[in-house]
Amino acid sequence: MSYRGVDLDQEWAGLEPEQPSRRRGCYWLGILLALLLLIGICLVGGYLAWQQLIVRAGAGGGSLLPALPTPAPTADAAGDATAAPLAPTATLRSGSAAGNVVARQRAAPPVIDGDLSDWDGVVAAESTFRVYSAAGWDGSDDVAAAWQLGWDAVNLYLAVTVTDDVHVQTQTGNQIFRGDSVDVQIATNRTVNPQPRLSPADFQITLSPGNFVDLPPAFFRFRGTEEGRMVDAPGATIAVGARRTATGYMLEAAVPWAALGLAAAPEAPLGLALNVSDNDTPGTAVQEVMQSHVSTRTFTDPTTWGTLTLE
Repeated sequence: MSYRGVDLDQEWAGLEPEQPSRRRGCYWLGILLALLLLIGICLVGGYLAWQQLIVRAGAGGGSLLPALPTPAPTADAAGDATAAPLAPTATLRSGSAAGNVVARQRAAPPVIDGDLSDWDGVVAAESTFRVYSAAGWDGSDDVAAAWQLGWDAVNLYLAVTVTDDVHVQTQTGNQIFRGDSVDVQIATNRTVNPQPRLSPADFQITLSPGNFVDLPPAFFRFRGTEEGRMVDAPGATIAVGARRTATGYMLEAAVPWAALGLAAAPEAPLGLALNVSDNDTPGTAVQEVMQSHVSTRTFTDPTTWGTLTLE
């Protein structure tokens, strides 16, 4: 075909639209299906291998999955039976601790004077879990307590080494907890009838080192009620001694079994929470921080406390 001397067939040669090849389409489809099949095999194989590793780890008592931390609960103001309650913070140190403490029988009672030289070799339980902080707390975490326990037929003995850079204690009686102090919470019915609420079988003993000037060491006893409250329970006699140290203070106490409603040293384990309170603001009476030896400690729930076993 020509137009004005131009051969159009020659001019358009090689420019015709190319028709798709069915054979080529099938080729690429086959490659795609093969890739999908290979990916599927890899995924299934990886899943089966992972399951096998988990089974093996479980058989060995471990886990390949990371454990989530147990958040420490908030707590009410410790031992406050008459004053307005302090608002706890919701941001607390997380962690977990069994809180199991062993107290060994003593051949001779310690001298209750704050000198802990007669406690050498006794294993200590540390109060490292923050279970309460006041709304106005400045975030300083400078208090620590190490507890040593012993017993005989008459008393439960406590020795506490407290590290604290600022000592503030102006209170006595049921307000001791509003200054630098320690306290021990004891549930005497842990194995008989444990309940997630306070009862007359539950006690709290607050211990003050005094101010090392004109306020002597002191104690106050609280006891639970049938209504689940912790109220004043004066009348007990508890010996307390304390000494100032370069880094804080040392405190000793002899708590008669009778002060815990017991006629003699119990054979069954007791519920136990070992707590230290801190006040770093001179001229005030406020419980800024409390730390316990058990992370789950909740003030009104004895089942969240640890355990004390006498040996």
